[in-house]
Formats: sequence, structure tokens, C-alpha cells
Amino acid sequence: MLLTQEQISAANKANLETLAQLSRKTFDGVEKLMELNLQVAKTLMQENVEHIQDSSKAKDIKDYFAMQASFIQPLTEKAISYSRHFYNIANETQTELTEVSKSDIQNRAENIQKMMADMTINIPGSSDAMVNLIKQAVANANATFESTQKAVKQAIDMSNHQTQAATESALKASEKLFKKASSN
Repeated sequence: MLLTQEQISAANKANLETLAQLSRKTFDGVEKLMELNLQVAKTLMQENVEHIQDSSKAKDIKDYFAMQASFIQPLTEKAISYSRHFYNIANETQTELTEVSKSDIQNRAENIQKMMADMTINIPGSSDAMVNLIKQAVANANATFESTQKAVKQAIDMSNHQTQAATESALKASEKLFKKASSN
């Protein structure tokens, strides 16, 4: 069985389109992360300037330390919020990349099946055993891909749950420390 020029050209075109889609999705994710980081930097700079201005108005050392404590306490929550946003962007990007890959693999499997069907029709005396073997290999590859996708989804779900639990624990610990520092 020989591939025709049209088949080779179509395969190259499909490969380039998949690469372009993956590149677009990756750059979209990077762009979102850059926007997040710029916003965080801008906010931190503004809050630091305001804090320095407020700290200069402290009447005594106790007042100064109270201002410091009230400035530091929300930083934990902000760091956790940043982590959530970062994780959501990374997770969203990964999901989009997975969808593009999944679609590409499905298209390739369909093309191989079509090619196998054409081969049995167009090539007299083609071995049914060989065609069935190739079809089974494609089916096995699809099953492996699907089970891998399920395992990745389960791992992501577990990671989400653990991240949420760690976040809640960190917030509770931060609140306890702040209350303890405020009472002193």
C-alpha cells in the first residue's frame, strides 16, 4: 500500500494545524499568566507605597507593630488567591491542550480506519487477518489513550481537592496567628 501525494499533503496540513492550535492554546495560557503576574506586581507596589505612608504616621512602636501585623495578615490570603488563579490558568490551559490532542488522535484513528477499509476494497487478495490486526492495534491505542485521559483527569481532580484542603488549612492557621499576634 502506497500513500498518494494527496494523502501525504493532507497529513502534513493536519500536523501543521494541530501544531498551530497547540501553540495558540499555549500562548493564551502564557498571556493569562503574564496578565496575572503584572496585576499582582502592580497591586503589591501600590499597597507597599500606601503601607509605607501609613507606617510613617505611627504614633508609637505599638501602633507601628499593629500596622505591620494588619499589613502582613492579608498577604497569606493574597498568596493563596494568587496560587488559585495560577493553578486555574494552568489547569485550563492543560485541559485545552488535552482537547486539541484528543481531537487530533481521534481524527488520525478515523483516517487509519478509513484507509484500512479502502485497502480491503481496493486491493484484491488483501489479507483480512492483517487488516484485522491493524484495526485491533488502532482500537487498542484508542483504548489506552482513553484510559490515560481518565487517569489524568482523576489525578487533576485529586490535586484540586488537596489544594483546596491545604488552602483552607493555611487560611485557618493564618487567622490563628493573626489573632494571637493582635492579642499581644
